Amino acid sequence: MKALLALLLALPLAAQRYSAAGERGFIELGDNEGMRVTISPEHGAELCGVKVLFREQWRQLIYRACDYTPTKAWAGRAPWLWPATARNFPADVPPAEDSAGSSYDYRGKRYPMPIHGFARDHAWKVESVHAGPASARAVLSLGDTAETRRFYPFGWRLEIEYTLAQRELLIEMRVRASNQNMDEMFFSAGNHITFRLPLVEGSNAAAVTLQSPSAIEYVKNGFMPTGAKRPYSLGRPAALATLPRAQAVTLGGYRGDAWMTLSDPAGLAVTITHQASSLPEEACLFNMWGDAAAGYFSPEPWVGLQNSLVSGKGLVMLKPGAEWTWRLRLSTLDLEAPAPRQVPAR
Repeated sequence: MKALLALLLALPLAAQRYSAAGERGFIELGDNEGMRVTISPEHGAELCGVKVLFREQWRQLIYRACDYTPTKAWAGRAPWLWPATARNFPADVPPAEDSAGSSYDYRGKRYPMPIHGFARDHAWKVESVHAGPASARAVLSLGDTAETRRFYPFGWRLEIEYTLAQRELLIEMRVRASNQNMDEMFFSAGNHITFRLPLVEGSNAAAVTLQSPSAIEYVKNGFMPTGAKRPYSLGRPAALATLPRAQAVTLGGYRGDAWMTLSDPAGLAVTITHQASSLPEEACLFNMWGDAAAGYFSPEPWVGLQNSLVSGKGLVMLKPGAEWTWRLRLSTLDLEAPAPRQVPAR
C-alpha cells in the first residue's frame, strides 16, 4: 500500500511538463519535452543559455552560455541593446571603433551613449517567475534612475517577458515612456544573441547555412552607415563560410515578419522571428555578424540602425505615456524528422 501511495503521489510530478526556478542567481525555465532556457537578471536580464533536446541529447545553442569570466574576445550570450544599437558619433566627433566619444545631442546638450546602449549593463528586477500546465514564464523590469539620465534624459520603464511553451521561446520587450517626458522619446532596440557553431557538436561550422528574406543591405563605411542601400537577398540558403567574417551585414527590406534561419548539416535548424507594434520608416531588422571559424554567429535582430541617435534614422518615436512592444520567437527543427502524417478529411 505504501509503495502504491508513493507511486500515485509521484505521478503529477512526472506529468508536469514545465518548470520555473531561481537558482544560483539565474532563472531557469524548462520544457521537459524539448527546451530549457537560462536568464541572468544581474547581467542585463539577458538570455544566457538555451538547451534543446535533439536526437535524445541536450544541446547548448548559446555561445559561452552562462560563462561570465572576463575575456578580451567576444563575450557571446544574448545581451539586450537599448536605447541604442551600435555606436553614435556627432559630425564633429571622429568615429572610433572602441566607441570612445560615442554620443548624441538633445536640446542643446551632448550625452554620452555606450555602444549598444546601457540596458545590458544594469541588474534587472525580477517581477515574477511561474510555471503552469501550459508554459513557464519570467518577467523582469528596469526603470530610469539618476544614473541612466546622465546618458538618456527621459523617464521610462522596460519589461521583458520570457515564455517557454511548446518547445519554443517567446520573448516580449515592452517599452513605456513616462507621462512626464517633455518630448517624444526616441530609441533603437536589438538583441545580440550569439549561437555556438556548429549547432551540433562534431558537425561542420563552415557548412552551416543561413537563410532570410531580406531585400536590401544598408551600406556602411567601416561600421558607420553611408546612407546608401543596395540589393541583398538571402532568400536561398548561403553557407556561413561564404559570408563576410567578423563584419556586420545590415539587412532590411523585409515584408511581413522578419526571420532568419541557421541550419546545421547535422540536421538541426534554429529560427528567430520578430515583429514590433511599430517600425521606423527605415530600419535594420537583422545585423548579422560572426565568425564561423571562431565558432560563433549572431543574427542580431534589431529595430534600429548604426548612428541612429545622431542621424534620426532607425528610431522608434514614443509619445509621453505610450508603449511600444517588440516580440521575438526562437524555435528549432529537426530537418530530418519525418513530417507529421496528414489525416485525410472525411
